Amino acid sequence: MTLNEQSAWMQAMECNNNLMTMKKYFLFFLLVLFNSSLYPQIAPDKYFIQFTDKNNSPYSLSQPEKYLTARALARRARYHIPIKENDIPVNPQYVKAVANTGVQILNTSRWLNGITVYTTDTALIDSIKSFTFVRSTLKFSPAGQKEDKFRKEAAIPAVGTPVFKAVDTQEAKYGAALTQIKQINGIYLHNKGYRGEGMVIAVLDAGYSSVPKQPLFDSLRNDHRILGTKDFVVPGGDVYPQHYHGRMVLSCMAADIPGTMIGTAPKASYWLLRSEDARSENVIEEYNWVSAAEFADSVGADVINSSLGYIAFDDTTFSHPYSDMDGKTCISTRGAEIAASKGILVVNSAGNDGQSIAFPWIGAPADGDSVLTAGAVTATGIRASFSSIGPTYDGRIKPTVMAMGQGDAVANSTD
Repeated sequence: MTLNEQSAWMQAMECNNNLMTMKKYFLFFLLVLFNSSLYPQIAPDKYFIQFTDKNNSPYSLSQPEKYLTARALARRARYHIPIKENDIPVNPQYVKAVANTGVQILNTSRWLNGITVYTTDTALIDSIKSFTFVRSTLKFSPAGQKEDKFRKEAAIPAVGTPVFKAVDTQEAKYGAALTQIKQINGIYLHNKGYRGEGMVIAVLDAGYSSVPKQPLFDSLRNDHRILGTKDFVVPGGDVYPQHYHGRMVLSCMAADIPGTMIGTAPKASYWLLRSEDARSENVIEEYNWVSAAEFADSVGADVINSSLGYIAFDDTTFSHPYSDMDGKTCISTRGAEIAASKGILVVNSAGNDGQSIAFPWIGAPADGDSVLTAGAVTATGIRASFSSIGPTYDGRIKPTVMAMGQGDAVANSTD
């Protein structure tokens, strides 16, 4: 991003007071999105059960404090966003009736008005289909274990990337992250006080291995700014031993050891959410993504940072053609648009398929009109060859912004 482009961006922000608070932070979240375009997962016999309505619910529009935190309500008030029916949780009586059949409830979605369940007995699903409050059921096709989907991205070479040299002690504080920070003029924003203080960022990823012991996160842990974790792949599971990718993403924002590495938002607070299984690809991941985004909304997150993307699945009948990238078709895109309508800045990677002959385009939810879609450039500002391209199928320009995504400094497992 050039200085002229940044100036134009800042002027545009001043024209919209309601969105200015969110948008002025967006540079903090660009760097984490380029090493990272994940694609979905599954276990056998999982289904999404959609309900017909939210009638006779114990929840109401007049008492949102029963299902949204004070921080979530404050965000809505700040942006003059009314409480709507899709804020109301799914009817707990419907959930109870489904659970009483013997299926296991995995996740709920108030935005999609449904639940994800697990069972090995198809007769139970047949019984559920007969309930008058059930609109539809969708079975997620099982898939076998496969190699880590991040292996391809790990092979992206960091070739020919000259770095900025620190010209003073202030720049030297950024350590290995100097090039990626300086390229987007992040030092300027830090000097203006935009270091993430008071912001809550929800990270959606595949796991956060070594975060509890990685020294780059010492200040994050010591200041109690990891607000919590939640696993939407294995409900009740531990997000820390699952995968390294979320740790790398988090370090681009939250690292804070002067002289070693400082991230883009070192003073923000974080929710670490697992919505992705790195071992397989299935459309259930889009439903997990929506459930995680809803949780982020309910706890009052200001930003959703998602380095995930959805195009091709193990069961190709669910794969998305380019025509689905219209900002309104894919489940994850619909969820991202709803999240944005609640006052959340949704930042998503463009994807890593730019070299594909068949599908070089961005994946969902990056096609969302309200999603800030980030593509990748090299240290010299040239588009990284792997970075997915636009436009969307309906002709909108994507990515929204570009920043360094090849050869970035990230946290390894221990130092």
